[in-house]
Amino acid sequence: MSALFEQFVLESRELLEAAGAALLRLERDPADKAAVNDLFRALHTLKGATGLFDMAPFTRMVHAGEDALMAVRDGRAAMTGDLADRLLELLDTSAAWVDGLELSQSLPDDADARARAQEVGLRAALGGPAEAADGGTPAGFAWVDELPEADRAKAAGRTVTAIAYDPAEDCFFAGDDPLDLCRRIPDLLLLRIESAGAWPPLTDLDPYRCALRFRALSGAPKDELTRLFRGVPDQVALATVAIPSPTAETAPPAAPASLAPASLATALLREQARILGLPGSDEETASRRAAVLRAARNILAAEGRNTEGAALDRAAEGPTPALIRCLESLADGPAAATPAIPAGPARRGLRVDAERMDRLMALVAELVVAKGSLPYLAREAQEGRSADALAQGIKEAHGRIDSIVGDLQDAVLRLRLLPLSRVFDPLPRLVRDTARRLGKPVELHLSGGETEADKDILDILGEPLLHLVRNALDHGVEPPERRRAAGKPEVAAIRVQAFQDSGGVVVEVSDDGAGIDAEAVRRKAVAAGALTAEQAAALTESEALRLIFLPGLSTSATVSDLSGRGVGMDAVRGAVEQAGGRVEVASTPGVGTRFRLVLPLTMMVTRLVTVETAGALYGFPVTLVTGMQRVPHGAIRRMKHAESVVVQDAVVPLLRLRRLLNLPEDERERRGEAVLLVDLGGQPVALVVDAFRERAEVVLKPMTGLLARLRGYAGTAVLGDGRLLLALNLRELL
Repeated sequence: MSALFEQFVLESRELLEAAGAALLRLERDPADKAAVNDLFRALHTLKGATGLFDMAPFTRMVHAGEDALMAVRDGRAAMTGDLADRLLELLDTSAAWVDGLELSQSLPDDADARARAQEVGLRAALGGPAEAADGGTPAGFAWVDELPEADRAKAAGRTVTAIAYDPAEDCFFAGDDPLDLCRRIPDLLLLRIESAGAWPPLTDLDPYRCALRFRALSGAPKDELTRLFRGVPDQVALATVAIPSPTAETAPPAAPASLAPASLATALLREQARILGLPGSDEETASRRAAVLRAARNILAAEGRNTEGAALDRAAEGPTPALIRCLESLADGPAAATPAIPAGPARRGLRVDAERMDRLMALVAELVVAKGSLPYLAREAQEGRSADALAQGIKEAHGRIDSIVGDLQDAVLRLRLLPLSRVFDPLPRLVRDTARRLGKPVELHLSGGETEADKDILDILGEPLLHLVRNALDHGVEPPERRRAAGKPEVAAIRVQAFQDSGGVVVEVSDDGAGIDAEAVRRKAVAAGALTAEQAAALTESEALRLIFLPGLSTSATVSDLSGRGVGMDAVRGAVEQAGGRVEVASTPGVGTRFRLVLPLTMMVTRLVTVETAGALYGFPVTLVTGMQRVPHGAIRRMKHAESVVVQDAVVPLLRLRRLLNLPEDERERRGEAVLLVDLGGQPVALVVDAFRERAEVVLKPMTGLLARLRGYAGTAVLGDGRLLLALNLRELL
């Protein structure tokens, strides 16, 4: 891929993001001239960029959108919901094409047909005729109008090329193969093979003479088909015709569910989940697991649901039940029902502010100067300089280098900082489309998009945000009639705000909906077998609310295509805790719900509480540690093999790190136990360690190779004294 093409891909994504934001502004306020101009400018620039690389379908499609906007800007058309839908569809198609161009540097095979379909749709949305400019069915093509509705439905709502091919009777002797020629018609929508005349008696049939004629519909442009049939121009007629969408009265009956491609994909995915759950040996299960994953990925790719492959890959790293739940969720088709959101591929460009680069270069220059003092000190040591003077020189050099390295570390981290608007940008589109589909008027309020965080944090934050906003829309916000009955404004409000706090990033998602009924959560947890009725009754309101993060637990009474499967909130918590953060929830029935995601500013440097166990050093994220204390042996309660301790009037399970890591027990006598108090998603845990050590800021390196399978370890770090520190993922250990 050339540097120019890479720049085209990068800038095209930025233009599409800007166009999407401007279009949503324009739909909210059709009189917003600035939004019209911003949208027009983005499309105009994108059209010019596609023209550089000879992408005629892409250029033509964007040009159609530009023409529609000119009609809006000139007052010849109004920005209606239908027109907004068409333009959003155009942006979605463009985003998908840009992603494909990055991978293969070519447009999809049906690009021309899809571009023409977009043109037809935009004309219809503007109130004009959907058919091509020549209008009507051309002479000699009345057979198009006479096609059965079932055949016409294959091209309904599209402008297509009609083909009437009447091969010469002696075409075989000229080296022509009419059937093979028709097989090579691009974007073939319909092919009918008919008798050219009355069939003669079988005894008179000449097998060496062609007695057939061919009628076809293709989504390819007329010029492309002219090239295909250039060898038989006297035997073929081509015409551009528009096939209108069927009305409710004339629409053909829907195909049986068993024949619908989407339903077939659903059935196949459900079958994969069933296969994975079959009993068998470990070897058989592992073999089935690999086959199921391969089949599921192929199904998603065939359905154009490649973006959901990431969720499948994450589930594949976990236990089999989690993978089965993921397959069942994919079978329910959440992505098919969820509004399409233009999403860039995993690799995205990172633009760096020039001032930050200048600061980095200045610090490198200072470091080079400071490094120059080290050879001088080495010579002084060789020449026998006094120890005190040499020590003083080393301290001064260390002080200078330490200060520069600290500033250098800060400068490098700031190179990776990006505004949270990157993950906020898809939310208006999600809310707009989902709210319309659910029939719930909702206003989205975004603030703090300028707050910066490390790019890795943004990558992790995107999916949890979508889950939370989707849940708020589906069963957090009430329908309009219920809001009116409760004395609330008919238009609900969802707020997403971000800010920096205590060296980290906080993102809050709140709504003014029905809130969460803590008692209902208790009942769900008991019904799911997560707690006994007595345990559930002993929980406080805040503890009961945190039960929604348990795997498989949902407060929704029904499973919809957006939520209710009990996997979303568990995924939110898991993603945030993976980044070293935590999730908090607060809710008041009838008033609303607020989720707070507390994340570190960066994942490059991690703050850990270090402990010593069996002579080795281990670390836990500071965000999960709530306290450290010495507990007398007499304060530890034992029931069979389980231990617990009372902390702040609450009974907390007590675990021993040596046992979790399969290390030998400590036989030494101690006056008490060193206990680390940890909060795992609202569940307090007391962890016995050998000794407490200092806090440390470290650069974690992930486990690689075979060690990457050790899910209880988050990574390793080398301390200043050369010792190795193992960072633990306590949730995985448990």
